[in-house]
Amino acid sequence: MHQNTRTTYTVPARAFIEEPKPFVDEYWRRALRLLRMVGILHGKGFQGLRVFPYEYPLAYRIYLFPGEYADQSGVRCRPEFEAADNRLLARHTCANGSKYFEWEDAPGMSAHQLALKFIERFPEIARAAFRLDYAYAGWYATLLAVCEYGYVPYLFSEFEPEYGALRMRKVTDSGTHEMEWFPFPPAANYGSYLTPQPAPRWLADNDENF
Repeated sequence: MHQNTRTTYTVPARAFIEEPKPFVDEYWRRALRLLRMVGILHGKGFQGLRVFPYEYPLAYRIYLFPGEYADQSGVRCRPEFEAADNRLLARHTCANGSKYFEWEDAPGMSAHQLALKFIERFPEIARAAFRLDYAYAGWYATLLAVCEYGYVPYLFSEFEPEYGALRMRKVTDSGTHEMEWFPFPPAANYGSYLTPQPAPRWLADNDENF
């Protein structure tokens, strides 16, 4: 398949005639919950927050980071950004179950509760991502809407290299497998930062209180 064909994608036919069903598999249901969390954060104004999903080794993993640090794909963060002590990169592996980001109190939280905790516990990322990027937020909303019908996106896995689009893994038994890929997102537009009043703690100029 040629690279230039991956600007389009197939929408699951059932998306137009029925509501999505809950994921039966708990592992993938937790993964979708985290993807939903990002959509909620975009709605709160953190549209600079980007998702880098992949499978390696053995577990589904999600990195969250400010879009200005994305590589040319718009999905992966630049390699030099992946240092273990980088406070602008949040990592989660589904091997940790519902302990998102290794939070001991995360089990039982809804996607919205996770979003609020994310703002509180990753103030540097929140500050850097609190900007308008309607193109990415719209792209992500569309991706999330099709994921609801039984898919999760990933850039690569241990046995599947990158190939010019997000791969889509079917993780439910309902329906036929209709989606192989989803196009890469638009480049970051470095839109205007937002200035809520009164300014919340995470928007402070220094990190002394964190």
